Amino acid sequence: MCVFTMLFNGGIVASYFCWTQIFHIRDTIWALTIPNLMMSAFNVILVKNYFTFSVPSSLVEAARIDGAGEIKIFASVVLPLSKPILATIGLMTGLAYWNDWTNGLYYLTQRNGGKYYTIQLIMNQINENISFLSKNASQMAGVSVGSLPSTTVRMAIAVVGVLPILIVYPFLQKYFVKGITMGAVKE
Repeated sequence: MCVFTMLFNGGIVASYFCWTQIFHIRDTIWALTIPNLMMSAFNVILVKNYFTFSVPSSLVEAARIDGAGEIKIFASVVLPLSKPILATIGLMTGLAYWNDWTNGLYYLTQRNGGKYYTIQLIMNQINENISFLSKNASQMAGVSVGSLPSTTVRMAIAVVGVLPILIVYPFLQKYFVKGITMGAVKE
């Protein structure tokens, strides 16, 4: 079932009608978060493989012998050993939200007076405005535009887009170290 959902989906039109006609999230803050909040099959496969191959079954068995229930085993044994996969999923989800401009494009309209905008949508609009001005500079009567620094603006937009990720990544990097559970069990 997971692989099928990776290959086939309902499409943009079906998603748009579902989110706007049934759930009524257009022009709300939820339009920027909820449509991507659904669990992806790729993340399910990553977490399943991590739990299967990286969490030692002998630790789970030892906790079960000590009288721990399923919730206690998950909270005390599995979750602390799962920091690398949680950091990976968190970083990928954060990157997806940070780089997402399609939710703002699809679900936000001008009726709300520009109340909700993502930084990516604003940067895309700046890029489109610079492109429009540089293409139509010769047609503007009495306005001396000169040469617009369109490449420089694009590079500045790229730096602004990647800067928060460069700031957050070093704090999550410690969780990406391989073999974090090697010392837990000697088999």
